[in-house]
Amino acid sequence: MINRKLLLSAVIIMFIVSGAATAYMYLRPHGRTVEIESGGRILYTIDLDREKDREIVIEYEGRKNTVVISSGDICVREADCPDHVCIRTGWLSKAGGPIVCLPNRLVIRYKEGGGLDAAAG
Repeated sequence: MINRKLLLSAVIIMFIVSGAATAYMYLRPHGRTVEIESGGRILYTIDLDREKDREIVIEYEGRKNTVVISSGDICVREADCPDHVCIRTGWLSKAGGPIVCLPNRLVIRYKEGGGLDAAAG
C-alpha cells in the first residue's frame, strides 16, 4: 500500500513539474532581442540578455539621443527633441509599445520573432 502511494505521488509530481516547465517555455518571452532604428535604418540588433551595460549615442540631423542598456533593460536617457516622449516612455517592455522619438526618427523595439542575433554596431 505504501509503495502504491509513493509511486502515485511520484507520478503526480512528475506531471506537475513537466506541466509547469511546459507552461514556462510556452509563456516566457521568446528572446529579448531589440532593434534600434534611426532614419529608417536598423543601426543595432542587440540581445539584451547578453549585452553588457553601456550607453549608445545616436545622432540624426545634428540631434542626439542617448540610449542606455542596464541590467538587461533599455531606455532613452537623454534626447535633443522638444517633447521628450521617448524619455518618458521609460524602459522598453514586451507588454508596451516601442520607444519612439519622432522628431529624431528613432525607434527601439523588440525584434519580430524574438530571434537572437549577434549585436551589431
